[in-house]
Amino acid sequence: MEYFFTPPEKIQKDFLFIENDEAKHLTRVLRKVVGDTIWVTDGLDNSYEVVIRAIHNELVECEIVRHFFRKNESWLNLTLAFSVLKNPSRNDWIIEKGTEIGIRNFIPIFTSRTISQSAKEERWQQIALSAMKQSCRSYQPKISSAKDFNELLIEKNNYDLKLIPHEQTDRILFVSEVIRFQQKAKEILVVIGPEGGFSNEEILSAEKNNFIQVSLGRRRLRSETAAIVSSTLILGSH
Repeated sequence: MEYFFTPPEKIQKDFLFIENDEAKHLTRVLRKVVGDTIWVTDGLDNSYEVVIRAIHNELVECEIVRHFFRKNESWLNLTLAFSVLKNPSRNDWIIEKGTEIGIRNFIPIFTSRTISQSAKEERWQQIALSAMKQSCRSYQPKISSAKDFNELLIEKNNYDLKLIPHEQTDRILFVSEVIRFQQKAKEILVVIGPEGGFSNEEILSAEKNNFIQVSLGRRRLRSETAAIVSSTLILGSH
């Protein structure tokens, strides 16, 4: 079943409207016709089973059959803060795959070893939108403005648990072990470092600001791999 997007202001009690490029894709590419059933989300946790009732040039009118809240969504809110990587395609991959597995928010960060100083928030938001529809989610992850790592550490927040994966596996717990002891945590932040990893000073600063070091295993992972592995382990535990 195909998923489509329409903003909240286009949704009424019994009907909703799909417009512009989304409507053209629906009718001209996918060849949907009056009477077809499709799924539509507003990207804010609401999804709708609807029937197409009318098709105009760049507008599709749909009758709402059923409404669902947080369909295909975890009740855990995971935020991924990731150091912007030198290769733009790897940043895109983090956003795409992170959206598919259920991450709610992305925060691009710059650390002492970050090579790239360019964040593409607008592009990433479009990637998240496409990945949301492809994976049949009802929430479009938010892409925050890029910020310095130290700014992230000291800002006020409502996270129940803050994790920072680190490759020194001889003295820290595996991420799944930490999560098992933190079952009540619903708002979780995980921070992933750049190609060269976090500096020792950054790890110490994170610990002073209530971050817990966790291990992802004995093998060294690329930053983008660590982002998806850690997020999958966290989301899979709830």
